[in-house]
Amino acid sequence: MRKKSRHITILKMIESNKIESQQDIIQALTQEGISISQSTLSKDLKEMGVIKIRGKDGKFKFIQTKEKDTFRTEVILRRELMDFLKETSQVGNLVLLKTVPGNASGISRSVDEIGWKEIAGTLASVDTVLVVTYSANDARKVVERVQSILLE
Repeated sequence: MRKKSRHITILKMIESNKIESQQDIIQALTQEGISISQSTLSKDLKEMGVIKIRGKDGKFKFIQTKEKDTFRTEVILRRELMDFLKETSQVGNLVLLKTVPGNASGISRSVDEIGWKEIAGTLASVDTVLVVTYSANDARKVVERVQSILLE
């Protein structure tokens, strides 16, 4: 079973509120004919933003957090910028990110997923990401954020 299908199955299971432990998930997946190790399940839950909490009834349950694993997105963006970004410049309300050829789309996706409020969207070619912001001031803030990530 592909990871995406497995994730969907796991989410359906935890929504039933009858799952209290990772072992319960593994047993339920086994009944569905899906074999998975505990370490793979832990990785899946982390990727999906699923956490374990104690409910009002005192029993544990799993929920998917509303934030889409912002920490993971920041780590990915930082890694991609460190590895592939060659140049950053601002033109009005636009930011140009020049990359190593073939890597603009990955940076573009990470910038879109990071959710910075100054960004309206991105476009990518083979070696350039065009970041569209709402104002020149917003573009300046994006350039500053990118530069601060590179200095960390």
